[in-house]
Amino acid sequence: MELGKVGHKNQIKYSNLLPLNQLWLSYIRKVLGVESFTSIPENSNNPNWENVNQQLIKADFHGAKISIEKSKCPTLVGLTGIVIQDTKNTFRICGLDNVIRTIPKDVVKIHIHLDNGVILKAFGRQLRIRPVERAVKKFKNTRIVQL
Repeated sequence: MELGKVGHKNQIKYSNLLPLNQLWLSYIRKVLGVESFTSIPENSNNPNWENVNQQLIKADFHGAKISIEKSKCPTLVGLTGIVIQDTKNTFRICGLDNVIRTIPKDVVKIHIHLDNGVILKAFGRQLRIRPVERAVKKFKNTRIVQL
């Protein structure tokens, strides 16, 4: 085995990504403009909800802990992990079992796990833009489409 060779399945461990998740939680607090995630409005009738939604769509998800709530592909439902790569069409996550999986965005509804038990829900389809482009794009308020 050569030193510095990458690509081995067991190189990334879930436990080693926990500090990245803590850094992401700090980042997302700043993005959403909240001290605590418990201050995020709980329903879409709240006037501040649209701002939260817009900021969330534009956010970078590298380091976020996500789980798959619904999917057109039943084998994806229930998968949980920390995002290690966010591309236009996929999330690559490292699961609790230290296995790296690729999740297609267009067929899933995800839970984004924040601290204090707060969970935000999003359709992967709404995040199907490269993270760099998502950060600067203006989004229109659209109808929610079911999977």
